[in-house]
Amino acid sequence: MFLYIQPYNFTISLIFVLALNQNAIANSPYISEIVAANDNSLRDNFDESSDWIEIFNPDEKPLNLEGWGLSDNPDTPLKWIFPHIEIEPKGFLLVHASGNNISEKGKPLHASFRLSRSGEFLGLSNPNGEFIDKFDPNFPSGNEDNAYGVPMMGELEEIIPAHSKFHYITPARTHASLDWENPNYNIPATWKYAQGGFGFVKSGSSFYNDLIKRKIPTSKRCLWIRKNFEINNLDAIKALILRIYYDDGFIASINGVTVASSNAPEKPRYNSYAKGINKLLGYENFDISEHIGLLKTGQNNVLSVKAFNAPNDRNDFFVMPILLCGKSSNIEPKKRTFLSFATPGKANSNATLPRPSPPTFSSKSGSFSSSITVSINSDNKNGIIRYTTDESIPSESSKQYNSPILITNSTMLTARSYDLDGNAGPPVSHTYIRLASNVRTFTSNLPVVVIENFKGGGIPSDPHKNAYMAIYEPNPQDGKTKLMNGPALDTRIGIKIRGSSTQNRPKKAFTVEARDAYGEDKDIAPLGLPEDSDWILYAPYNFDRALIRNALIYELSNQIGRYAVRTRFCEVFVNTNGGALSYSDYVGVYVFMEKITRGKNRVNVKRISKEHNTKPEVTGGYMFKIDRPDPGDAGFSAGGQNIKWVEPKEEEVTSKQSAYVRSYFNDAYKNLNSPSKYSEFIDPLSWIDHHIFCEFTKNPDGLRLSTYFFKDRNNRIEYGPVWDFDRTMGCDDDGRAANPVGWSGSYRFGWWGRVMRNEAFEALYAQRWAQIRSKAMSEKNIFSIIDNWKVLLDESAKRNFTKWGLVNRNTGFNTEIEQLKSWISERLEWMDTQFDAIPAPILSMNKGSVSPGFKLGIQAQSDEIYYTVNGTDPKLPSGKLSQFAIRLHQAESQVIIKKDSQWKYLDSGDHLDKINWTDLSYNSENWKIGNAEFGYGDGDEETIIERGSTASRKYRNTIYFLKQFDIKKTSGSKSMLVKLLRDDGAVVYLNGEELFRSNMPGGEIRYTTYSSNRTSTKNSRKFYKYYIEQPKLRIGQNILAVEVHRGYSTDKDISFNFEAAITNASGIPLSIDKSSSITVRAKSDSIWSAPTTASITVSDAAALKITEIMYKPLESKAMEFIELKNASGSDLELAGVSFSGVNFSFTSGELKPWKSGVLISNDNPSLFSKKHPNVDILGTFGGALSNNGEEINLYDPKGQVLSTIAYNNDNPWPDDTNELGFSIERISIAESASDPNNWRSSILPGGTPGDTIETEITKTSDGRISIKFLAHPGNTYSLHATDNIGDGVWTKLENNEFVTKQKVVEFIIWPNAENQFYRVSNP
Repeated sequence: MFLYIQPYNFTISLIFVLALNQNAIANSPYISEIVAANDNSLRDNFDESSDWIEIFNPDEKPLNLEGWGLSDNPDTPLKWIFPHIEIEPKGFLLVHASGNNISEKGKPLHASFRLSRSGEFLGLSNPNGEFIDKFDPNFPSGNEDNAYGVPMMGELEEIIPAHSKFHYITPARTHASLDWENPNYNIPATWKYAQGGFGFVKSGSSFYNDLIKRKIPTSKRCLWIRKNFEINNLDAIKALILRIYYDDGFIASINGVTVASSNAPEKPRYNSYAKGINKLLGYENFDISEHIGLLKTGQNNVLSVKAFNAPNDRNDFFVMPILLCGKSSNIEPKKRTFLSFATPGKANSNATLPRPSPPTFSSKSGSFSSSITVSINSDNKNGIIRYTTDESIPSESSKQYNSPILITNSTMLTARSYDLDGNAGPPVSHTYIRLASNVRTFTSNLPVVVIENFKGGGIPSDPHKNAYMAIYEPNPQDGKTKLMNGPALDTRIGIKIRGSSTQNRPKKAFTVEARDAYGEDKDIAPLGLPEDSDWILYAPYNFDRALIRNALIYELSNQIGRYAVRTRFCEVFVNTNGGALSYSDYVGVYVFMEKITRGKNRVNVKRISKEHNTKPEVTGGYMFKIDRPDPGDAGFSAGGQNIKWVEPKEEEVTSKQSAYVRSYFNDAYKNLNSPSKYSEFIDPLSWIDHHIFCEFTKNPDGLRLSTYFFKDRNNRIEYGPVWDFDRTMGCDDDGRAANPVGWSGSYRFGWWGRVMRNEAFEALYAQRWAQIRSKAMSEKNIFSIIDNWKVLLDESAKRNFTKWGLVNRNTGFNTEIEQLKSWISERLEWMDTQFDAIPAPILSMNKGSVSPGFKLGIQAQSDEIYYTVNGTDPKLPSGKLSQFAIRLHQAESQVIIKKDSQWKYLDSGDHLDKINWTDLSYNSENWKIGNAEFGYGDGDEETIIERGSTASRKYRNTIYFLKQFDIKKTSGSKSMLVKLLRDDGAVVYLNGEELFRSNMPGGEIRYTTYSSNRTSTKNSRKFYKYYIEQPKLRIGQNILAVEVHRGYSTDKDISFNFEAAITNASGIPLSIDKSSSITVRAKSDSIWSAPTTASITVSDAAALKITEIMYKPLESKAMEFIELKNASGSDLELAGVSFSGVNFSFTSGELKPWKSGVLISNDNPSLFSKKHPNVDILGTFGGALSNNGEEINLYDPKGQVLSTIAYNNDNPWPDDTNELGFSIERISIAESASDPNNWRSSILPGGTPGDTIETEITKTSDGRISIKFLAHPGNTYSLHATDNIGDGVWTKLENNEFVTKQKVVEFIIWPNAENQFYRVSNP
């Protein structure tokens, strides 16, 4: 089993010189080796496992590759071009196929594309664009770390075979001084002599059981072995390979000189442990060819190995080395094959022997009622199949398959093929779950997760227990999940109970690791989530009876651009006691979610290893948490905090890494209160976002537990991802978050007490709150999420609360949801009062191309708006205006109620609770009249209102105010800006409908209602600002009504003043005359909003939009196309427009208004025209669109980017393109082309190129006829009818509105004798 080669780190592109036989070979360079699914064979200079390409120069002279090209597209030979770089004679050059596009002299080379593990074209071309070498039509698909290329050695010869006999000893203190690795060492009788491999397995099954030939005591942590070997023809040896199976570390020497090591202790002793766990299950190959010079002709050679076990992996221990040599062979560049192992930058290994192919099963994993019979087949002639039914991997001693297997109980069936020499192929498993009668008809509108451990007993809290997981998804036809339909995904897993304080709940939460047959981590992509191996099944229980608290905050965090784990709601069955899966195994509604781990789809920080102990590597790749320690961890103290390691693990951290981290945290802490220096150490916005979510939810554990943060290489400390919100937002059974008013007890926990006193941080905090409050954190958005999930979970919540009787199963869930919404509403209102901030302006566009004359709409909750057009900030760090700042004068609003205006008021103590006093129809002729400011008790009132007439009613609790105003006819809808002085609380109405509340509780408001909080003396003179988007104003007379309430029964003052203005709701237009980088801020007094930016490209070709891409047709690449649309009412000239990603430039042509056309592949244009005869073909492009995704750029004649689309077939891009033949279609031309959520799969396989209308005509159940068709943006459609098609007279029956987004339009008609013919037309 050849799985892995020692990781090889490069800081420059590796050039290696080869001295091999090269018979009758051309002198041109060629691609000698590739790895298209790299995992462990090589790390690039970014410490990532990018794929790689190796170039070999077979000539006797150096070769300069400047101007040469690499490409994964046969029609674009020079897709990526080499810089000035030479390969020595018989030398190798490495290029990382990472997509990073680095082509600079003296730096590691990175191609602009990646390799597809499923195989694709790859070519090397000379500067003239002529392919000198190529994989055509493609290189084959392979598994992780499979190397494919030109064999450069003959068959590897065994110097020391597997299971050879070695002298060995389990060392003690008395052996520490022995020179036992010296070839001349005389081995004493205390050493034993036995056949390898050596090791032990304490308990359970292990892959090593079949390999161990000599067991050693289970108490041992270290083993020394040595073997003498003979070399007969030293000059013929051109390669030397150590192939070793080990658990967990080793140091290997030849003739007393160290040649290879892994996980070795820094100062090895007789009782040392390995530095880490070796998670690779298989031989690891170490190319030690550079040590061939250590060998001697004859028998006086010795291989010695020190083997070490890991302290946290003591259940098993194993070592078995093999020593191989390779001799040079004739090289035939055109005879490429898979290689025994990868050798980046070195002479290639020999061709590998083909393994037996995997067996196939007659039935895939699924469910059955009483029994199922499964047949297994193999393509291997004369081979045999062995199988197991106990979740183990078949071995040579397992049962041989001879006839179909009858299965009557839930069973994992695993089989593998063997050839006649006993070589085994990969194991294949399928699992069959028996269903009891009470779940065979079970349905859900949610996905369903089934956990089965085949009578393995209860699931522990540690360690992970082997089990099986199947995920069933709703059927697209009826939206129902049915267990009899079979799973969408199934896998082996390791599972354990998670949580600290919640482990004793009857409803358990679980940590899940997806695993392969060998027990190693395996990446899966469940429920449309990005692939990974680590997952969590979170169990909302007594604290979160609304079931959504965690998922809600994670969703909001992702919406503001701060990564949090992605979630999916599901229902779960857990069967641990054997027998058929039944309804008694149902455990309720869960949240399937990502685990917080390092990875490109999660916390995307660089990987850090034990070798990274100097800058820049030592500066990052760390993840931390403030939480209870994991078992065996102690953490460290720095910056006034007790911090725990997350990544790397505590036992993997070196002393230099620890010292760097502690020093950095201490320096950061010292500067947290420095307005000018704090941001050098921390990422302020990430800290603010994290703190906001903890305080918005009033998280009692926030900041002091379940708190994550990280530091990437050469970056600052960033907080996140947010985590654990079940005890928040007015939850049950924990009263610490019951009151929506006031800060949490962790508000200033630890170093937060220092940074929250930093004026610059406080100002940025207020700006950020205002910025996200107007979008993701708006009540409208939050309630929209909650309401959608309420509908989604309504059915499953009833089952959940039937199982767990925490609330009424029929009504309790809805009650919990409404209580949560009420708490959130009050919390948002209270937090608004804590920040003197202005929301950031909203722009009608943030990035894109526009036609000349474009006006950028700017909405702001202020009448002071400043902008710049050169990318600078209109606000200087001092808070003053920049010299480049321009005021948007059109933003000056129309004041409808001035400050200190005259109002009618009622201070008689009358209760108007049951009177509609806020409407225009109310008669207020007996009310008093006065000028604001109104009030009593402060001494600054313009109009003093009545306190009360008797001792028992001394102070009026509520005062009512009315103000009429007129609105003249205006163009467009309006927004309203309100500035309200109120002491203590107020409710504001417009034309009889409530507009907003200020410092007032939710629910019904009465005369006797007190405000939510008392207004402090500091804020009693403060005007609170409110922005109302499109209030229901009337042309003509309107009325504003305000009721002002005291804060408590002994409150001795009350105050009221009011100002209101209206502005254009669509935003103030700003003319953009040329391509610009625009920054906009709003301002009120000395308070600035956060900035909003826009990058606008002005071009005559801006109306040209990419609206559809077909990159993976089922037929051939001849069916590939890119659809273009003129989204304007004028002719659009195409000359000079060009693309990158495909090779095409327009030399002439035009598109008519709102018309579409396509660019197609030049592979076979006539074939495309035959399939799509009515499509306007604008041109043919060279090359092919990548099946795995690439970046397409559309340029105008000046070279300005009009559009960038970096599509791929991974979530969130549509996935129906993968093997199903659908195109991707842009949903709205008004939204960004770069947003994956603005694309969907085509309605029809093969796509819908051009302006053709795809129709579907059906008869409805009541006898009418339905005409459905795919309507294109920019068109109006109408239905016409006639009874005589010959006279050309048609009657319009129905008209559809102007279509702004691609959608399905339907016309319904009643057929009758008068109208026999119908048509749909668009002008």
